[in-house]
Amino acid sequence: MEFVAEISKKRKQLKMSQRELAERCNLPQSTVGRIEAGIVSPNMSTLQKLASALGMQLNFAPQQPQNRWEGLEILCFWRDELVSYVTVKGNKAKVQRFTSHPVKQIFRDTEMDVFKLSNILETRCWQRDCRNIGNYLKKLEIPYYDPLAIVKKTHGVSYNDFLWFRFNGESLTWEDVAPRRLRNV
Repeated sequence: MEFVAEISKKRKQLKMSQRELAERCNLPQSTVGRIEAGIVSPNMSTLQKLASALGMQLNFAPQQPQNRWEGLEILCFWRDELVSYVTVKGNKAKVQRFTSHPVKQIFRDTEMDVFKLSNILETRCWQRDCRNIGNYLKKLEIPYYDPLAIVKKTHGVSYNDFLWFRFNGESLTWEDVAPRRLRNV
């Protein structure tokens, strides 16, 4: 999160420890550390406490969900079989399914908001509280836990099935994204 990076930078400029910042905000030091490491995402109230303790103003126009999602197209595959196609317009995602096979289908609804779509994508990510999540995100060059960003980088590939996603402008196949052990299965 951009704001978290700004808060961390400001704390360091002020030569303030995480412990001191945590005390000023009435938070555990471990929480501040996990926020700065991108392991957890703070809610707006916590973000405001941190900014205030550092003498910062959070000057931002809240990003509307549709700005980030607008025009997104997601092709969902089972190996190289197209099983569904998702388009996002505004805050709504529409799903066109090409199979009803329960194992091959991750989308139950034909229409949902982007919050629900994000939750579905999160099922194709590591758990938020995974012990090594900070390292995984750093390796992917993602500053905080963001299911859409994670799935865009990993294509939602899992080691226990053949489901994966392709996004606007990509021309990947199962062979391109599959874990080595699943390529010839």
